[in-house]
Amino acid sequence: MPANTITSLALDRVYSTTLQAVRDTVAMEIVQSNPLLYHMYRQGAIMYEGGTEVRLPVVLTESQNVSAISTYETFSTTPEDGPDTARFHTWYKNRCSVVVDNTELAQNRGPYQIVNLLNAKMAIAKQSMMNELARQLYAANTANPKEINGLNGFIDFQATPAKTVGGIAQSGVAGGYANWNNQYGQMTAFGTDGLDTWEEVYMDCSKKGTHPDIILVDPQVYRFFKRLVAPNQAERDNALWDQGFQNLLFEGTPVVPDDELAGTGKAYFLTTTGKRAVNDFNLSPDMFEVIGKNPLAQGQATGVGLQLAILSHDDFRMTDFMTPPNSDVIISHTYFTAMLTCSSLARQGGTDFGAGAIQF
Repeated sequence: MPANTITSLALDRVYSTTLQAVRDTVAMEIVQSNPLLYHMYRQGAIMYEGGTEVRLPVVLTESQNVSAISTYETFSTTPEDGPDTARFHTWYKNRCSVVVDNTELAQNRGPYQIVNLLNAKMAIAKQSMMNELARQLYAANTANPKEINGLNGFIDFQATPAKTVGGIAQSGVAGGYANWNNQYGQMTAFGTDGLDTWEEVYMDCSKKGTHPDIILVDPQVYRFFKRLVAPNQAERDNALWDQGFQNLLFEGTPVVPDDELAGTGKAYFLTTTGKRAVNDFNLSPDMFEVIGKNPLAQGQATGVGLQLAILSHDDFRMTDFMTPPNSDVIISHTYFTAMLTCSSLARQGGTDFGAGAIQF
């Protein structure tokens, strides 16, 4: 092992200080690169957890102990189990790594050159993690159980949903529950029955004073929708627009195209908190400054809809640089451990073209 010198110790501080100085900015930029992540933070539909699983109360059957009574009337009560609980028992850990060979460091020996090199390496790692999380947030993880179980693992695109989510089966599974079904609508051509199908699913997802608060769609379907909106009637969610996300409002809810849905013909009607979004919202790096202490993690979707649970210790946790055995590189890792959860699938919905072509 080489002896510590002032130069090597100083460079070690440059490595670690550079990464820690940008950690909060990197975390913010990853979140604001994805419309679903950005929206969930904006809505307060983020919660921190620290256990082996996340448990959420759900309503699968109505109580029998409800009735009208007259003055002095006696009544009986029925023993009931409950509340029912959806159990999400798998945490999904993602990482991005910055790897620098010592030859590269030797070629960029000055402090400023090293900082520029580390920033360039971090930019590549950040972009890669952005793309990977964007993909996982939509995909079911049946092919790779280590990945986040995304929206396709929650919402079934058929008339009688038959998925098991949070350990609870939908009615398409024997012994499943109709109250755990998501909503679904199929259209033949968007210009013919697209808006009617959207309207039906939107209303079916609207429960007890809540409604879908974001609609994520195939970019081609978004263009179909845009053709039907007169320019003088176009309204947008300003916060999403200012963040760089194209959108138009449907029933006051932002419709946002996402490249991850390209070629699917799908639209996801998602309820997080079920409330109108704040139009003057902005993320800032200081919100991500302390790991596991983001003030936007309020769990406001509990009991209502979809939210992201984050393992508080791995909220974009970044390690110092280290040198693995038998290697001439230095490595730093960023970890993000999370899962999508839901306490009301009846407030979530989807539309597509079934087995038909995606057409206007």
